[in-house]
Amino acid sequence: MAELRNVFSWSFSAAEDFEACRRRRYWSKYGMWGGWDRRATPEQKAAYRLNKMDNRWGLMGQAAENAIMWVLRECQQGRSATAEQAWDAVARPFLTRKWAESLEERWRTDPKRFCCIREHYYKTLANENEAKRQVAGQVRNCIENFIAKVLPRIGSVQPGQELPIATADTPGDVEHFLYEGVKIYAIPDYAYRIGDRIHIHDWKAGKVKAVQHRLQLSLYALWALLKHGARPENIFLYVEYLNEGQVMPFQVSVEELGETRAIIGESVGEMTEYLVDFDRERNAPLPKEEWDLALDPASCAQCNFYELCKPELEAQT
Repeated sequence: MAELRNVFSWSFSAAEDFEACRRRRYWSKYGMWGGWDRRATPEQKAAYRLNKMDNRWGLMGQAAENAIMWVLRECQQGRSATAEQAWDAVARPFLTRKWAESLEERWRTDPKRFCCIREHYYKTLANENEAKRQVAGQVRNCIENFIAKVLPRIGSVQPGQELPIATADTPGDVEHFLYEGVKIYAIPDYAYRIGDRIHIHDWKAGKVKAVQHRLQLSLYALWALLKHGARPENIFLYVEYLNEGQVMPFQVSVEELGETRAIIGESVGEMTEYLVDFDRERNAPLPKEEWDLALDPASCAQCNFYELCKPELEAQT
């Protein structure tokens, strides 16, 4: 089997990590690479394990998304489903399994297969039961709002109209497109085509972040344009705030797509500065110490890689 290559790539989340903390980006892209191999160094293994870590808000979003997609599939089969049925059939078993894996520390044997919740690992939960109730309550609310406010708008969409979107659960690489020779990861939650029009929905189970989410979906518009040949005026975007029961529908202009391209280009250029000889093809990182720690040390306690940076942070105080 050919050896895996760590290919230079860009994504919205990678850009956010890079802006928040250069070192975080180092750990998640380079420090963890090869950490799955038994011959890896202890630091590589630790970075790989921590990179696979989740948190309770991430699990909340996954549970809500799994449940609402189950509801949609039931609807497409001509069967109605209640929020309670979706909770019992999909969301609750998912959350129960992930929570148990984390508490039982099954991830120690296989961090890719089993869930490790950051709040368990770093022992930051003040009240375990209250945290579980909060997550469950928000997931159930998201499902109820989806059935009441989103399903009536998309329930008539048939599987044959949906655009294929490769995720981590499907074989091969996740959804991406090439832009100026750079691999750009873009993974919309749900997309479909009706005639010449492409509709892209993104499920949000957490807080409303209008500016950030508009930029994220502008990237998905670029995906629709470059990968599926859509015209800008035929791309319709929807940020579905499931907990609030609100939707932010919008379209992007040619000018806004140009701004998105410029943001990608600027971010790619800044990331390239942290590579040996600025060589994206080789994609060899500068030494770890060249990747600066976060400007705000208070944010470090919320980072998966806090354990790896803690000695350096303590030496600065």
